[in-house]
Amino acid sequence: MRPVRILRTLLIGGLLAANSLLASAPGVAAYGKAAQPLAQIEFSANCNNPGFGLCQEVGLGGIWFWVEIDGRNQRGDIAGAGCGHVRGDGGGGGSIRGEISWWWSASPQGLPAVVFAPDPDGYYNFALPGPGGPEYFSFPVTVGHHSAHPAAGVAIEVQVAP
Repeated sequence: MRPVRILRTLLIGGLLAANSLLASAPGVAAYGKAAQPLAQIEFSANCNNPGFGLCQEVGLGGIWFWVEIDGRNQRGDIAGAGCGHVRGDGGGGGSIRGEISWWWSASPQGLPAVVFAPDPDGYYNFALPGPGGPEYFSFPVTVGHHSAHPAAGVAIEVQVAP
């Protein structure tokens, strides 16, 4: 008799969980429709090899963010974080959040696209403020996953989705 009661409790709990997911889905599905999004970009870069030139230039740590590229007004939304660390001294992180202005180009105008094969469809480009001036980012327009591991401890991952 006890296994039937456990099964019934699990079934009721599962149905309640599924119902709550379905109730929240319309709001999630509607996100971005007014701005006519062209793409969503997920980006992750980690530089943890102090002997690699790029890590010496940008510092040790990483950056991770998501961007929605809007089609109607060449604006977009960004959310993410960056963190840096100095061996033996510690480190810290910071939030990346807000709006961006983007532009299209036939060739990449910033990282990380320059490390990937050329994209015949062009590139989404935008700039983020940096300590030494704007940091330019370029991402392939072609939908898909792009990955580069130029050295041990260095990884660049990009996902472009519709």
